[in-house]
Amino acid sequence: MIKKYNKEMRFITSKAIAHSTIVELKNELETVKHTVDYWFGMFKNRAFGEIKDGNLSYAKWRDIYFKNDWLEVPEYRCFCNPKGVSTSDDWAAYELDKSYLIIWKKWYQYHERWKFRIAKLESERFDIRRIEELTDTTINECLLAILGLSPSIIGKTGFEKFSFGERLFEIKDIKYQDYKGNNLTINTRIYANNGFGHIEWRLRQKEEYVLLERLATRGQPSNFSDFIRSEKFLKWAYEYGYLMERVLKIRNINDSPWGEDFALKLYQELINSGYIKGKFEYMWEREDGMSESSLHYLANELLNADLIPSKHHFTSIEKYIEYSSPKPLRKQYNENNETTSYAEKTPFLAESDLIDKAITKLELDRDNKLKEK
Repeated sequence: MIKKYNKEMRFITSKAIAHSTIVELKNELETVKHTVDYWFGMFKNRAFGEIKDGNLSYAKWRDIYFKNDWLEVPEYRCFCNPKGVSTSDDWAAYELDKSYLIIWKKWYQYHERWKFRIAKLESERFDIRRIEELTDTTINECLLAILGLSPSIIGKTGFEKFSFGERLFEIKDIKYQDYKGNNLTINTRIYANNGFGHIEWRLRQKEEYVLLERLATRGQPSNFSDFIRSEKFLKWAYEYGYLMERVLKIRNINDSPWGEDFALKLYQELINSGYIKGKFEYMWEREDGMSESSLHYLANELLNADLIPSKHHFTSIEKYIEYSSPKPLRKQYNENNETTSYAEKTPFLAESDLIDKAITKLELDRDNKLKEK
């Protein structure tokens, strides 16, 4: 039987929920990628595939169709297949061909934004303080929390003004005419699902979102509001098993791969530098704001300084410092920038400075002892 809810509780979510959510989001991102590829194909093959760059002047476009013996319909800026029109492949409009680049770019940008966001959500340490410290919180933040994702990521890079209703890649309808003079329009249709992007729409279709809406409106859709009283949400989420109370874990000192003597020194220097908090005999916790990826950096730097054995350094450090991400620590690079460069995937400078300060002290202590010998 679970303890009765009280206002002083502090919460953390299940790793399993976070992992399944990340997998689901990656699957949805793959669907978006198919759409990106489709529009890239349309862009690449416009005007018989003869225009390779982003420029598509009318004169150049016109010359290509003349060269392929198509018939011009100048009043509508169109060309038709001289053999006749039976499908949409048998005619072309300048504005339509030109639109493919615009549409592909917008889908590509949408995909890249969510690729970056999902990587950030996967690497971000779960932190519910954003909800705990506010009187009211948004449904979006609450949904992230009960899906095992950190609501405190909102406001950070990639999530500056995040909401499910954002329309960052919206464009105006592109107008063109077909070879008969009919007025037509085309758009990206990124927000075709009732005004929501593909991934945002999928998140809103989840059962958890429906339950949160019901909680916020008391079952009356006409009373809809994006906000929920934070205490009301926390009580509900705890009672229904979405959040559980944080329990400090005692370290297993019999499973101390670097030895307790070194562990104590490491603990003292990381405490002094301000990187960790907590008691030595418990699993150490990073100070608020320290990312999961900084733990990857710490393990690597300890290894590079020859302070620890060369084997299993990522697994070993998890025996001392709590790690709650579903992503394997060895793959936990920092995703603060939209980059594919490994060299740029380092922790924030403030985090690495704290770690470097502790390691420098440990190296100095080791070197002094070697000199004494």
